[in-house]
Amino acid sequence: MLQRIVLCSWLVLPAALMGCEPSSPSTESANTGAPNPKLSNPIPPAEMTENPQTQGNAILGLERFEHDFGEIWDLEKQETAFEFENKGAGPLIIEEVKASCGCTTPTLTKTTYLPGEKGTLEIAFAPKGNGRQTKTLTVRSNDPDRPVTILKISSTIKPFVKPDPLYLRYKEVRKGESKTLTLDLQCVDRNFEILDFGIRGTAARYFKVEQDSFRPNQLSVTFLGNAPWGPHYGNVFVKTRGVLPSGTPVEKEVQCTASVTVLGSIRPSDTMFRVGATAPKKPFQKQITLTADKPFSILSANITGARRDGPTMSLNFAPASGDGNVWRVQLSGDPGDYLGALSALAVIETDLPDESQLKFRIAGMVRELGK
Repeated sequence: MLQRIVLCSWLVLPAALMGCEPSSPSTESANTGAPNPKLSNPIPPAEMTENPQTQGNAILGLERFEHDFGEIWDLEKQETAFEFENKGAGPLIIEEVKASCGCTTPTLTKTTYLPGEKGTLEIAFAPKGNGRQTKTLTVRSNDPDRPVTILKISSTIKPFVKPDPLYLRYKEVRKGESKTLTLDLQCVDRNFEILDFGIRGTAARYFKVEQDSFRPNQLSVTFLGNAPWGPHYGNVFVKTRGVLPSGTPVEKEVQCTASVTVLGSIRPSDTMFRVGATAPKKPFQKQITLTADKPFSILSANITGARRDGPTMSLNFAPASGDGNVWRVQLSGDPGDYLGALSALAVIETDLPDESQLKFRIAGMVRELGK
């Protein structure tokens, strides 16, 4: 019996064939790194070992390489399929199918195809955003003449309702300071209704969302000023109801990220350690400078939430000025053989009572560069 293998944005063979690598690093949590994804259904042992001595090479034969969904609303999932055939004399092995975006999900029933055997790569696309978009799928196989094949899906997305702006950036505010920004909702149905609204996330308690009584398509999003030092993020949601030009009734939820950085007397050169993309076995270093209006001391600097099988990381700190107003904190790490998302939290303790604990996210990706 065939087993169905589905990954949200990529499809991978067991670790014996290649390392795991997510499409993009996780930014949702600073306390834990994203685990290496695994197959929802493991490939049967018979399929993994059913590789007799080949009499020739595999050839990945595809009927087409692109699909255009045309104009679509951002309301329903779109689906298509790429048919292929092993036109070679040896078994064809699909080693990896990786999507360029998490909104694209490839599905493959198995990974090994005998000569003359056909297969189907099913694609599900969840449209988001606005305008013309093209997503790619990278297919790696044991076809010696074309080990890497790029497939494309395209569409022109029409949003039913669009928040403006897409991101509410409060930038930097002083500790205890409140600030209000306006969120406009633009809908193809001018008579649309707002059914519900609010804000989600761990920082939701620092924000308040209210609907304008005179302009019902506007929301006021207020940062209350009650948050501790550091960056904070909330996810504003709005549930709407309206009608498409065709007369079809629609209910749609839209979201908008609200971000704010609260600063006191200590001002950092950056709000996180941005490691970016780095290669295995390549040591990395990142530095943040802390500047204050008065002398202070760093008492300790530690890393929490790092993966046990992930890169080794450590923090070092030292004063950068003779008066003690400026300190440098350096992150050093070595990925070793690790591949995948890099995520952890740097916790810095100071002797300032109101800013005794400073937290900085550590984020990046360890991957084979150039692939």
